[in-house]
Amino acid sequence: MKRSMAIWVNISFRVFVALAYTLLGAYVAFWSSFDLGEWAGAPITLFLGILFMLYGLFRIWRAYLYFREADESSNYAEYED
Repeated sequence: MKRSMAIWVNISFRVFVALAYTLLGAYVAFWSSFDLGEWAGAPITLFLGILFMLYGLFRIWRAYLYFREADESSNYAEYED
């Protein structure tokens, strides 16, 4: 069954935000010039960037689960006998 336009907009927004978090994490970890100190011999911005990237990947996974769930629940008003 076809997905509605609202589901496509929702999924595309979720993927866009997930990619934004991932790119923000890459920027903070590798290209920013912030100096927040060090922890365990590594800059704190590296850990913060890795955290953002992991959260972005988690959001991509959640968008995939939403996409799959929207496909499975397409028979909302149909009942099996």
